[in-house]
Amino acid sequence: MSANVIHRPDPARWIWYVYGGTLPARYRTWVLHDLTAGTRWWRQVARTTATMVPLAVLGLTILGPTWITWAAIGGGLSIALIYAAAYIDQSAEHRLGKHGYPMGTLAQKLDEAHADTNAIRRQRYNSTYR
Repeated sequence: MSANVIHRPDPARWIWYVYGGTLPARYRTWVLHDLTAGTRWWRQVARTTATMVPLAVLGLTILGPTWITWAAIGGGLSIALIYAAAYIDQSAEHRLGKHGYPMGTLAQKLDEAHADTNAIRRQRYNSTYR
């Protein structure tokens, strides 16, 4: 079996992961991909939205589908997404640590992925300000 094979978790394990659970070692590569891929922002939105679904269902069940219930669900999801976006790097670094990666892995992978863009920006900055 190749070391580059990415094993994706099944839906039950993904839900466990979404709520902060640690996946078995065979999913380490997928976790790294999940948190460092170019789609990491969209994946964060999906994880955050998935955590809000049970609360939304509970609210709709107890209160019914009134405008105030929908407003509360929308407001709660908005606040959750704001926090998720604000702390995306910190939560990703924490998740990577729980899956056995050393601290700083996220920054290293993102720097590697954006090395060309960062070099151009650094050159532009130096030519302007130095």
